[in-house]
Formats: sequence, structure tokens, C-alpha cells
Amino acid sequence: MIAAPIRRMDDRMDAVAASLKSALGTRHVKRSWLKHYDDHTPQELADGVVMLISAGESQYRDGPGMTALEGAHRMILIGHLKVPDDSQPQAVEDAELDLIEDIKGWARGAIPGVGLSVVRVEHSRQLEHPYGWVVVYLDAGPPRSNLS
Repeated sequence: MIAAPIRRMDDRMDAVAASLKSALGTRHVKRSWLKHYDDHTPQELADGVVMLISAGESQYRDGPGMTALEGAHRMILIGHLKVPDDSQPQAVEDAELDLIEDIKGWARGAIPGVGLSVVRVEHSRQLEHPYGWVVVYLDAGPPRSNLS
């Protein structure tokens, strides 16, 4: 049985955050965007931090009774991490790619009432070694089987 779609954006954010926390194990999931690496503890940066923020909604279906329903809710996952200072720049890239793969694996799973689509992924390109960052753009909406 398919769960009813979660239509409120705040409820969808809560469901996605709970799912992320469950799936990412030792990673630290936050609903606030902390812009600076210093806003995290050294342990959080070593484990990897994922911050979930809402970036709006668009592409609503326009059929009868569908006004402002079942749009694409853009979410952004921002990851911060830090590798040892004496490591090579490739170490930060490796850590970023591990975090990205964890997020992509999570996105392939099911969240009751929410369908997810990974739109784009970016990462630091080793530019800020020993610090790293990732940005994952997601579109969320009703579960796919509800889209026809």
C-alpha cells in the first residue's frame, strides 16, 4: 500500500530529515544551515554534517482540483566535512564522494508519502583542503506511483 502524499512543505521536510538521520548513521543531520565550518564541532566535521534546507516549490500540476498541489519541492542538502590537515587534497575529494554516495543511496530508498529525485550534485573540487563541502539538489513531491 502506498502512503498518502505529504503535501505540506514543513511536514515533508520533517519526514526527509528523519529519514536522513536514520539512513546516514554516524553522519550529523541538521535542519539549519550553518554556513561556517567553525559552527560544527571537530567530531561532527570528521563524521560529516548534512544540513537540509528548503529552497521553494514549483511545477504544480494544473488539472482540475490540483491547483498548488503536487509540485516539485526543491530541497538542498549541504554537507561539511574535514579530513586530517596532513592529508593529501585527494583525501577531501574521497571523503566528499563517500558522503555523496551515502546520500544517493539514501535517496534510492522509500520515504512514506514522499517521492525524491536527485537533480544535481556538486562538491569542492579539492579547493578548500582539508575542508570539504557537497551540495545535493533534490526535488521532492508525492510518491512516484501517485504521479500519472
